[in-house]
Amino acid sequence: MKFQDLDQIRERNRRIVLQCIREAGTIARVEIAGQVDVSPATVSVVTGELMRDGLIENVEQLPPSAPAGRGRPKTLLRLRPDAAHAIGIKLALHQAAVSVTNFVGEVLASETIPMSPAERTPDRIINICEEQIGRMREKTGLGLDQLVGVGIGVSGCITYETGIVNWSPMFADRDVPLKSALEERTGLDVVVDNEANLAGLAEKWFGLGKAHPSFIVVTVEHGVGMSIVLNQQIYRGARGFAGEFGHTKIDLDGAQCRCGQSGCVEAYVADYALLRQAEALVGVVAIDDQLAVQEALDALAERSDAGEAEAVSIFERAGYILGIGLANTVNLFDPPVIIISGQRAMHPARVFFESLERSLKEHALAAEAGVPPIEVHPWGDDLWARGAAALVLEQFMPKNSHTRTRSQSDAMAPETPAGEGG
Repeated sequence: MKFQDLDQIRERNRRIVLQCIREAGTIARVEIAGQVDVSPATVSVVTGELMRDGLIENVEQLPPSAPAGRGRPKTLLRLRPDAAHAIGIKLALHQAAVSVTNFVGEVLASETIPMSPAERTPDRIINICEEQIGRMREKTGLGLDQLVGVGIGVSGCITYETGIVNWSPMFADRDVPLKSALEERTGLDVVVDNEANLAGLAEKWFGLGKAHPSFIVVTVEHGVGMSIVLNQQIYRGARGFAGEFGHTKIDLDGAQCRCGQSGCVEAYVADYALLRQAEALVGVVAIDDQLAVQEALDALAERSDAGEAEAVSIFERAGYILGIGLANTVNLFDPPVIIISGQRAMHPARVFFESLERSLKEHALAAEAGVPPIEVHPWGDDLWARGAAALVLEQFMPKNSHTRTRSQSDAMAPETPAGEGG
């Protein structure tokens, strides 16, 4: 076996063990070996390395039945919260949400700043990101050496490997080199991804997705996004453009979408689409004024829940269209669960989800055998903060710091080191 292959196997085992510990919170080595496809001896080697690298630590726990001061404590493992830190930035049409998260996904500091349409230029966005990274470091006292990197979520089509934003409603320009520009400014590693994938990673690492190796996340707010998780991996497609669910077509002669085409799912379901349909009820609302948008949509949902026919019709139609889109997704992927996040999950109208579920059952093939359950998970800002942290840590996971000889690398499964049983 090649030296490089052994390094890849070792890195894979580190990630598997770390994720197992993350999901469990605290866990014994022998239990890790029972839950993952790694031998007990290799688990012992990997956990020893992770402990020496400062990524995990021991915690002693008395058996539940043992009286205080009696019985042998059980040695468990857990992640070290301060082992790594990541800065996350979610860029939206109206604001930038910035956060610092530690290795276990705890949000240490956060800030949301408004942005005007005039600020949505590449140069200004990069300046804002640089300024906010500095603000987060001031708030937390973290040095550059304590930051693993920066994760940025933005809507649109992003080439994941290069961090180039090929198209986004955020920018009038195309092919914005967001990753390289910000790395040059800050000296930090940067990873850029579609914002919906941040939701998928948050669910995979910290949320409902921990119970499923494969699932779908749909985000519904100023746009409609999708994250596809297959066998615990985000599926981004050949260029990084996969998951543009909001721009799948329902009616080619239908409503105008902000992408410039017609009949997209988003053109009926997103915030701007709902308000466009509701102008006679709530008046014209500036889509860049997020507070006004949220107040108008909350009022519209209340009117719908109160039974006002026009408001009911708007949410019923939106739910039905989304149900058709999800039925197409079910027919393609057959996921075990669909998770809905975003503002519509936080401030729903009852008829919206009732219509969605009815439409899904009507249009999914083999619906008589059952359709995937729909889980509504309203995270709030923690969704994006934790997703950005997971994005960074997946891409820039702290590496094995030890220099190894070829003979050490070949010894993939030595005996359990003394004192590390459990």
